[in-house]
Amino acid sequence: MEMQDAAVKEEQREEDQGAYESLLTAQSKEGSDRAHYSELQKPSEDVYAEACFGATNKTQDKPPQGAMQCYRVGCLILTLVCLGLLVTVIVLVIKCGSTDCPENPVPQPYDMNQSKTCRSKGAPGCYCYSECPTGWLRLDKSCFYLSTFRLSWEKSQKNCSEEGGSLAVISSHKIQNFLTQKGKDIKYWIGLRLIGTTWTWLNNTVVGQSYWRDNVTQGDCGILSSGDQTENNWMKYSCRAYTYYICQLPLQTAILEV
Repeated sequence: MEMQDAAVKEEQREEDQGAYESLLTAQSKEGSDRAHYSELQKPSEDVYAEACFGATNKTQDKPPQGAMQCYRVGCLILTLVCLGLLVTVIVLVIKCGSTDCPENPVPQPYDMNQSKTCRSKGAPGCYCYSECPTGWLRLDKSCFYLSTFRLSWEKSQKNCSEEGGSLAVISSHKIQNFLTQKGKDIKYWIGLRLIGTTWTWLNNTVVGQSYWRDNVTQGDCGILSSGDQTENNWMKYSCRAYTYYICQLPLQTAILEV
C-alpha cells in the first residue's frame, strides 16, 4: 500500500515538473517574440537617419519649380536694368562731348536761332563757342555758307544778313585758301565793294592784302573765282550781275551756367 502511494506521488511530481518546464519554455518564447516586435516598432537610429537625410538630399538636389521661375524672372529684370544703364551712359558720353573754352573769350550775344549747344569741360562762367548751323562750314571761329543758287550782290547780302551774318570778309590768307578750296570752280560774291575810289569790306575795313587777277575787269563789287589760283582769283563785276555767293557767320557764344 505504501509502495503504491509512493509511486503515485512520484508520478504526480514528474507531471508537476513537466508542467513547470513547459511554462518556462512558453514564457521564454513569449519574451523573445516581444523583443523582436519591439525592434520592429523602434528601428535603429541609423535606419531613421538614413531615411530622413536621404529624403532631404533628394529634395535639395532638385529645387522647387516655383523657386526656379523666380530665379529666372530676377535674372531677366537685372539684365534689363544693366542694359538700360549702359544705354544711358553711352548717351551721356555722346551728349557731353566737349570743345575747349578760349583763354580770352570775347563775349558776343547768343542767338537762340543758331546752334543750340555749348559743350565744355571748362569751369562754369567761361565763354564757349557753339557749333555751326547745319550746312555751314567751320573755320576757326567763323562759319561759311556757299550758296547753291545765283543772286545779285545786294540780294546776296540781304540773304546773308537774314541768317545773322554777311557776305564773306576775307581777312587772312587762311580764309582765302579755305574758300578757294571749298568753292569747286564756281564764282562767288564776297563782301567786297567799291566805295568812292576805295575797295572796302562790309565791316568798313579797307582792303589790306588782296588777291586780284592780273587782267582786272571793271565793276564795283568783288567776286572770288574758286577755279583760279588762290593768289590771284578776285575779280571785279557789276553789283547787278547774278552769281553764287558766300555768307559768313561768326560762331555764337554762350556762358556756361554755374
